[in-house]
Amino acid sequence: MDEICEIYNVERDRMFLGSRQKNIIFAKRLYIYTLREIFGLTLKEIGSVTNLHHASIIHHHEQFKFEKKTYDAEQESFDRVENKIIEVEVDEEIEGLEKKLAGIKKSLTKLYKINKLKHERQERENLLTE
Repeated sequence: MDEICEIYNVERDRMFLGSRQKNIIFAKRLYIYTLREIFGLTLKEIGSVTNLHHASIIHHHEQFKFEKKTYDAEQESFDRVENKIIEVEVDEEIEGLEKKLAGIKKSLTKLYKINKLKHERQERENLLTE
């Protein structure tokens, strides 16, 4: 959303206040289109996020879809937002997996130590019983 606000020079908290300013409307349309096309949200889910009626959501989605096909600037705006989402998603996924990997390595180290102690104990017991 920050990327969209930057593209259209819109304050985040003003996007869904019912303004008729062109830049705010374009920002709202791109946001709705992104939620629907990239994140796959339903009309109901988008409505709960934007506080808009499903008919308004459909209207804004279809308008942006038309503008994206018709105007290069809108296609470029969508591409910019999509690239940012992909960049952030990939970075977050990598970071999350690296944290999991670090946790797995730590757990493996503990288990290897426990396993080593177990084998040493068994060897001592075997020596005592022979």
